[in-house]
Amino acid sequence: MVSNITELEVLDNFRANLKSIMKSQNLTEAELSVRAGFDEEHAISDIMRGQALPSMVAPVRLADALGVPVDVLLRDRNQHLQQQFEALPVQEVDRQAARLLSAVFKATERSLDRMGDRPTLDSIISWWKETDGDLSKSDQIAPHFDLVSAAEALTSIPRIHHVGALGLSATTLGSAENSRLENFLETLSTSDLTELKGQIRSVAHSGVGMITPLKRIVPFPETNETVEVSFVRLMLPVRDASGTLFVLNYSTLLSESTPRRQDGW
Repeated sequence: MVSNITELEVLDNFRANLKSIMKSQNLTEAELSVRAGFDEEHAISDIMRGQALPSMVAPVRLADALGVPVDVLLRDRNQHLQQQFEALPVQEVDRQAARLLSAVFKATERSLDRMGDRPTLDSIISWWKETDGDLSKSDQIAPHFDLVSAAEALTSIPRIHHVGALGLSATTLGSAENSRLENFLETLSTSDLTELKGQIRSVAHSGVGMITPLKRIVPFPETNETVEVSFVRLMLPVRDASGTLFVLNYSTLLSESTPRRQDGW
């Protein structure tokens, strides 16, 4: 059985990873704040003492400043240390060379040449920045994300427009049919559904993405089984060729309980 990860544990992992990488690069909190482009030199210390995971902007800035993928800052620290994502210690080479290697690494991820590979949070965010969220340029990553829009009424579930066949929703629920995801959303608690609808409205109206660590119990009525899934959800505002606004939902798995399913909401 894989251990389940709570939001507090994700926050603890985030702090531990950040502290470890800062130490390896011989960076102080003030120096990293400046490097990441924060206005306040005490921004990192505020994050370290905070009681909740910071918004999407902070992890993305920090990952770029440290030269690591965003996923590394959120995953289990032991997993991160075993996988050795950093190409080389910054103190052994100059900053320009380290940034060049990081850019090459990210460009390789974004190519998505190997069919079936799940993109990282970094590669989805990079695609969004490069294309300005243009869905006409999303053929390679479309199988991995879902498209939704805000519910038409306060009492209804969000509207489902596309379920990626290789995405976390489809592989967990065992179907890429819109109706299967709609049925699952109807099983969410009132608080979970309200939170989801609020996040979709916020992303659509603000034009700013959002990263959220979550845990869900996914029911399988056909077998009377359930599976508990811990994951990180990325939401981004995107538009199709006619300019219609949608919210892209991409999730990456952190852990899953028995019975195992390969890869929800």
